[in-house]
Amino acid sequence: MRFLLKRYTKKLSKIMDQFRLLSLSFKNTDIKTREAFALSPAEIRELIQASKNSMGLKELLVLSTCNRTEIIYFADKDLSLPFFNFLSQLKGQNTSLAKRAFHNIQNEKQALNYFFKISAGLESQILGDAQIISQIKNAYQISLQENTAGTYIHRLIHILLATHKKITTQTDFKSGISSVPYASVDLIYEYQSMIHSPKIGIIGFGEMGQNVCKHLISGGNTKFTVLNRSREKLDQFNKKHNTQIQYLPLKELEDAVRKLDIIISTPRVVQPIISQNTFNDYSPTYKLLVDISMPRSIAQDVENIPGIIYFDMDNISQVTQQSMARKEASVQAVKQILKDHQEEFMQWKTDNKNLEVIRKMKSTLQTIKEEELDRFQKLTPPELSEGVDEILDAMIQKIIKKTVVTMKSLKDEKQINQYSTLISQTFH
Repeated sequence: MRFLLKRYTKKLSKIMDQFRLLSLSFKNTDIKTREAFALSPAEIRELIQASKNSMGLKELLVLSTCNRTEIIYFADKDLSLPFFNFLSQLKGQNTSLAKRAFHNIQNEKQALNYFFKISAGLESQILGDAQIISQIKNAYQISLQENTAGTYIHRLIHILLATHKKITTQTDFKSGISSVPYASVDLIYEYQSMIHSPKIGIIGFGEMGQNVCKHLISGGNTKFTVLNRSREKLDQFNKKHNTQIQYLPLKELEDAVRKLDIIISTPRVVQPIISQNTFNDYSPTYKLLVDISMPRSIAQDVENIPGIIYFDMDNISQVTQQSMARKEASVQAVKQILKDHQEEFMQWKTDNKNLEVIRKMKSTLQTIKEEELDRFQKLTPPELSEGVDEILDAMIQKIIKKTVVTMKSLKDEKQINQYSTLISQTFH
């Protein structure tokens, strides 16, 4: 058996099912490129369906936020090219741009290590981002609905949630500024003092917009306006939080923008809804525009207008530096927690895969037994067939036991995978 392992090492290493990751983030792309591949929930569903239909994928999760797009999948080979082709078609981009923008991580340990760091906020623009875990939950919900959250994705999310809880309760990593909405609110405090009774407006009332409102309220700001397509969510929010936030329909945006002094824009849009043209025939004396949308909802050309101060996602992180010291002191503790939980997940994955292999092996041996027993009984007198069934069952048990013992004796993970895959191929 060990001779066969060496002989088939190269062949087997190419066909092992494992986690693989395509990653695009603020660390290796500018905001324009991130906008090009930002995915709405509807686009994520379209990508998942195409992946199921054309690639036969059964385990896939797609995460798209204001500073990253991550595609983690479970497969026996590199599927980056079909992903890049479909992404480019979906977003109207060149495939060559997708290849340059996405980091293709095919080593499972590296892929999982990076995704664990993402879930903890170690790879976020706002170190310790508190919002990322809820964004991963939302991505998981979509995968569940589209039937691409199987045994491995399900277990991975379970471990990530347990890891997040431990980091939150045992370290200071989530303290201070810990989300993009929090950072945007913290940013405007510096400018509020420059205006007497500034008029504040929030555009959009999805998860991001609601979190901005919560941070404003916790900071003592209760008089501001929300612009949204409908008012139902805001009415529910006001009732729940006992607030009286004002509502304006989004169709009144242009007029409202001229009247507001500070604007935080949050909606997911295809094209900017505020631009230099919004201010035609109007010269603001002072106005602060903060854009935390992805793609951006405020065009960068507003910077050309005298009196307007503009921040987008690539410079908003500057306001978080004061709270970094305490977070950074917790980084090593966070990394150790991530390491422990990742090792737990990898051990579960190995055990689960081995269990599946043994079950498949036992099922195949039982089928062989039934076929051979049937053939034997047709050719042999009944009196000679007595006890044969029990003998064959005992042989199957001994074969399985010896296989399990050998599997457990292997210490090297690569050898275990190769041994498991060889058995799986033999008893398919």
